[in-house]
Amino acid sequence: MSRFTALWMLSCLCLSVCANGIARADEARCRVGFDVGSSGIRVGSQGSPATATVSIDYFADFWDDMRLDRTIGATIEALKTLPAKAGLPAGCIAVAGGYSIWRLILDHDGRAEAIALLLQIHDETGIPLFIMPQDVEGAYGYYAARQALGDRLRTPLILDLGGGSMQIAGAELSWGTALGQRVWRRLFCEAVKGVEAPICRPNPVGPTAVARTAQVLAPQIAEAKAALGASRAVTAVSTPVVKGVLPTLKYLAAKYRFSGVDDHSFSRAALETAVALLRDKTSPEIITVLDGCRENTDAPICTSRFVDSFVTDMLLVLALMDGLGLDQMEVAGAQINNVPGIIADQRPFDWAKHYRCYLARLNSQGVDAFKSDPATCPE
Repeated sequence: MSRFTALWMLSCLCLSVCANGIARADEARCRVGFDVGSSGIRVGSQGSPATATVSIDYFADFWDDMRLDRTIGATIEALKTLPAKAGLPAGCIAVAGGYSIWRLILDHDGRAEAIALLLQIHDETGIPLFIMPQDVEGAYGYYAARQALGDRLRTPLILDLGGGSMQIAGAELSWGTALGQRVWRRLFCEAVKGVEAPICRPNPVGPTAVARTAQVLAPQIAEAKAALGASRAVTAVSTPVVKGVLPTLKYLAAKYRFSGVDDHSFSRAALETAVALLRDKTSPEIITVLDGCRENTDAPICTSRFVDSFVTDMLLVLALMDGLGLDQMEVAGAQINNVPGIIADQRPFDWAKHYRCYLARLNSQGVDAFKSDPATCPE
């Protein structure tokens, strides 16, 4: 994405302070936004800290038969009921953003199938759901990180590793790919271990995992380097690193006496050391190495659900650091989601008045329909 485009996107998010695209006062006072992610839905409103969430495993639904069907009813119910559960005022203008799983549906099932789902959701809730481009998601993530972290965000870029996608974004640059934690773990099983999911257990990853990961991710790493350049400082802000990689590294560093890890960062060398310690171990053996995470308030979540991802997450981050020439990764925990970004962005609220036109453009232009101009829609 060009520097001009990135700056334009970020300016679209500064609606409360920028002269361009300022929302009308009535809309700005009463906006509700939904973040429809790969693992659930979150709602929030402008000017209120109140939120509510519901867990919906869209990937389990999709990977079962390569369609979204069983989760649509739960989606409709959540859009109807979450604002009241959060205590948000009634009668606000509401919009929803769909991200990695929805882009996957658009690419895999085709535009007609995706549009049919969006129409069903809109007809039953009155809420327009927009399939957001990857770079818009990156801009929303950076916007939320700036809000949540303030002066604690000391790097020009953030790493936001979600379940279905990954973004590295800043004020002037953004890059993303459909390789979130769960998607990468599935790809690792198929491409590195040669075992189809969901049968595959990624651990032990094996002695060649670092080299094989670099080979498998080479196209995405090349794209990231072309978009971002090399050796730019990055802060990881999302749960897989904040609650998984970093505390695992801290625990291992204390136990095996290696350096390069503190409360807010880790080095590439420390990450490589940790991978070497864990690469030949099964998930139960990894829990044993971590002493069951007992007596460690910052411990990772040592359950079978999460421990399967510890080493593959490390491999993904290590490949990124190598590709971008990073010796150090900063870490800052924050509740990053896309609600602040979509509420601040004027575009979804403009598109809400022309939703049928948006769907027609989604059919003709794909995911970039969101970035076209709703003012050019026929009345």
